[in-house]
Amino acid sequence: VPLHHRIAAARRSSTTHDGDEESGAVEASAAASSHRSIISDIARASIDMMPRPMMGMADTLSGRSYQNPNQSIRAGEAGPSALDVVSEGTVHGGGAFGDVTWHSLATIDDVCSHMGITKDGLTTSEAENRLQIHGANKLTPPKKESFLHKLFRHMNSILIYILIVAAVLSLYFAISKGQEGKANESIDSWAEFALIVLVIIINVVIGLVQEGSAEKSAEALKSMLSAKATALRDGERVSLEAELLVPGDVIYLKSGDRVPADCRLFDVRKIQIQEAMLTGESNDVKKNTDAVDVNTGLADRKCIAYSATTVTTGEAAGVVIATGDNAEIGRINKLVSTVEETRTNLLVQMDYIGLWISIFVGVVAVATFLLGFFGPYSTVWSGLGKTVWQEAFKNAIAVAVAIIPEGLPAVVTIALALGVSAMAKQNAIIRKLPCVETLGSLTVINSDKTGTLTKNEMTVVKIQTAASLFRVTGVGYEPKGDFFVMSNSSSSSTGPSSEPAAADEKPVSEQQHHFIKEMLTVGALCNNSNLVKKTVTAGRKERWEAAGMPTEVAILTAARKAGIESLKDLNEERPKLGVIPFESEHKFMATVHNDGGSGRVMMMKGAADRMIDLCKTQVIGDDMATVGALDRDFWQSAVSRMASQGLRVLALCTAPIPAKDDVTDLEPSYVTKNKGKLTFTMVGLVAILDPPRDECIDAIKEASTAGITVKMITGDHAQTALSIGRTLGIADDEHDQVYTGPQLDMMTDEELNEVVLKCNVFARASPENKIQIVQALQVNREIASMTGDGVNDAPALKAANIGVAMGINGTDVTKEVAQMVLADDNFATIISAVREGRRVWDNLRKILVFNLPVNLAQGLTVFFSMAIEDLGAVPLTAIQVLYVNMITSVTMGLMLAAEPPEPMVMNKPPRIPNKRLLGKLVMWRCLFVSTIMIVGIIGVFVWNKSWPETYDLQQRRGEAFSALIFMEVGYSFNCRFLKSSSISPRILFGNMWAWVSVAVVTGLQILVLYCPGLNTRVFNVKGMDGYQWIRVLLMMLAVFLIVEFLKAFVDPILFVHFKRTLKKSGKAIRRGLSARKKNDKKPKKDSSGQDPSGDSQC
Repeated sequence: VPLHHRIAAARRSSTTHDGDEESGAVEASAAASSHRSIISDIARASIDMMPRPMMGMADTLSGRSYQNPNQSIRAGEAGPSALDVVSEGTVHGGGAFGDVTWHSLATIDDVCSHMGITKDGLTTSEAENRLQIHGANKLTPPKKESFLHKLFRHMNSILIYILIVAAVLSLYFAISKGQEGKANESIDSWAEFALIVLVIIINVVIGLVQEGSAEKSAEALKSMLSAKATALRDGERVSLEAELLVPGDVIYLKSGDRVPADCRLFDVRKIQIQEAMLTGESNDVKKNTDAVDVNTGLADRKCIAYSATTVTTGEAAGVVIATGDNAEIGRINKLVSTVEETRTNLLVQMDYIGLWISIFVGVVAVATFLLGFFGPYSTVWSGLGKTVWQEAFKNAIAVAVAIIPEGLPAVVTIALALGVSAMAKQNAIIRKLPCVETLGSLTVINSDKTGTLTKNEMTVVKIQTAASLFRVTGVGYEPKGDFFVMSNSSSSSTGPSSEPAAADEKPVSEQQHHFIKEMLTVGALCNNSNLVKKTVTAGRKERWEAAGMPTEVAILTAARKAGIESLKDLNEERPKLGVIPFESEHKFMATVHNDGGSGRVMMMKGAADRMIDLCKTQVIGDDMATVGALDRDFWQSAVSRMASQGLRVLALCTAPIPAKDDVTDLEPSYVTKNKGKLTFTMVGLVAILDPPRDECIDAIKEASTAGITVKMITGDHAQTALSIGRTLGIADDEHDQVYTGPQLDMMTDEELNEVVLKCNVFARASPENKIQIVQALQVNREIASMTGDGVNDAPALKAANIGVAMGINGTDVTKEVAQMVLADDNFATIISAVREGRRVWDNLRKILVFNLPVNLAQGLTVFFSMAIEDLGAVPLTAIQVLYVNMITSVTMGLMLAAEPPEPMVMNKPPRIPNKRLLGKLVMWRCLFVSTIMIVGIIGVFVWNKSWPETYDLQQRRGEAFSALIFMEVGYSFNCRFLKSSSISPRILFGNMWAWVSVAVVTGLQILVLYCPGLNTRVFNVKGMDGYQWIRVLLMMLAVFLIVEFLKAFVDPILFVHFKRTLKKSGKAIRRGLSARKKNDKKPKKDSSGQDPSGDSQC
């Protein structure tokens, strides 16, 4: 039986059915036993049932390892699965009271009974004893990564290991040659050693500096916990450190407090708690003392207050049920610390390239040694009095150093760093370098709704009056926006927009605007909240923030848009004479004010259905002075229509107050009992929504064009989520459905793997659900990102290929576990980052296509020159090769790293997962271009031996060395555009670093050739004459033109034909496999024609 079904069955069995108390007690006891059995099975079963997004994942409990088919994207070892980690907290409640589901206990007396306490709280001695048992109310910090571990991680590369070996050998030759009295050769070896060590240091330092700080997730979570708490100890209220709270403590909460521990509430007085950071619920949650079913989701447990959430209004007392790691936020801390980060495709591909380069280098080095030891040069070295095996070994090392692209790791790191810098300018902060490349391969962006796709700032989006329906533009608490009259055809729109009115809308008239202002004055006066302008970032930016209830602040924002400039002046002009606070029992708030004359008027706002029942009349014709009979059907229809769009609808009403009535101490009964005497007039409806950001709609369209699917995962209600999804374009005719967290919990892994591909909107999702969705997508070979701002998003952010956190409204923990932080909280910034990620990947391919042929040409030039006896010497020395690798190749590589994106980069689908950097194009260019360069270097080395005059060895080497460098310069311009032609005006513009790099390389080469001492002593070259310069420049031009011919005429034939042939072969193979599967599915029959199973229904 699937694990999810077993858990659900155990939960259902734990629910006490109708019957006598004794039977219920027996069933409850059996349920507890069933729970314990289920939890003991989770450790064994979850391995088989949970998706495995990482390579080589081993479960520590079973000792069995599993291999993921998508291993080149993700690698590493994982700890316990999500269900293993959270079973204690989710099913039971954690700690020594793990068998209790606190939210389902009928009364607070039952809670106290299970805790072994009374409502008088604990004594000091009892609290100390429990503190010893349960530990302090704090989160267990993860192990910090030491500097040595980080250093090792950055050096753990095959290429770096080869460089270390080369450095050791160079050091050996430097010392040995010095002892033999060969000063010049010793200096060369010391220079080689210094350059190789410099390469290693540069690679490691760049990686360490750019990566930034190590994991600080637990520390960030700690900062969210309350520092102080008010508890009942020894029968008295005391203020103590929150760390000292223990299960069984009675604590007190009031407005503005951060809840210090998970607690079951009692003695609730109008308390509301903001839980968006934990559950994704955008509205404040009104708490009560009523028990709920054992299967109730986290967001709907109204009798529980969770640690680290914030009390917005009201007061309550509660019994602490979980502290520290056993609290809900502690459970998420466990998820964060046990979910392993995925390994990016770039890291895997670089290891793959390093492996093949190391194998090739080893083979060529051995062949070089054998060629030197047994080939024609062995007699030459013997005649010069040199040790043959040492010279052969030295040349083998020279070939190895020549082929190894020492500068490649540095160039790749710098290319990623440039991408990081470019993204930072677009408000995308990358915390780990390799993630830059992963952004370019994203196929799915999973995003939280509240605070990400929306601003988490409630906004009035529509106003309904008896005469008109108005749309309100602007998003969030910033009071900028306009009002438009909507036609019936546009009334289904839900989200606001900063754009001008549509064709079927028109601006409001002056009279309509005046009426909207008067209507919103009712909402502004019947209000206990405030809208505050705050200055942030050292006085450079202003930001509007809510002080109070989000729905009330939404009305205040709309009032400011209507022209009510000073809410303070309005309240001073018309002060409150009486107030009926909002309570869930009567669903309205009312205030009494002067009516501008000698009379008084009651302003009321509340739930629309409740207000419709109270009202007798309505304002007609958008004129407060004109009143008529209430059209109940009209208002009920309007409420239903807007509610179906996921909008929260409030009604605004007024009623004159008789002069004889005392309003100083009003009660709700004044309204309910005087319903027949008071004449309430319906002014209008305001529809409120946490609206989608305007820029998100365009960003999602661009993502769709780029082949990227956007999915919304939220803790909010299904109808609200689907409404927002439709507005954003996430939900369409093909994906017009929504699944909730409880539905996902009941699915098998196979069902979930299918659902995540079909559905784009998920609601009431828990942190575990978010991880399951991400992992299911990864099992389907999708490259998935997760975007969020709350603590509940953190585990999924860490499990995703790319975790994206909000920088402004995001919690500290999400910022710390994320690989990318959006400094502007703008979803559209992700799309800009994807564009940059694609540019970085393309540029990395250009760097490889450029670097590898050059290194191959260097090494094989030395190898082949040793086989040609007439050359008399090798054209290139080891120090020259290192110079090319570290100076020239890096300089020209940086030019390619800075190359802007090619046109239509966002009109292509994402590259396939596991796409190799070392692909067909790279291999073909390596073979072809390296052959041209080898022929050119050896050819010019032979040519200048006798024509137009006899040159000495240093002059010949100077020309061969320069030929290599300037052929490299010419070829770098071919690589600026991998497939399109470089013979176009684009080559002159768009990348200023191209010409800077050419100037730097040319200037350095002139310095090397003509600087006394540097040329002959270090590089073993001499300056060139005019003939030699002409030959070198002609070779540079020839390489450029030959490769352009290759791109224009040879590549299309080779690759298009190859691709078509491969495609046809693939189709044939798939048809064969499909036919085989169909045959396998048919029931096999024996000779008698019967099913061998003997049971046709089996």
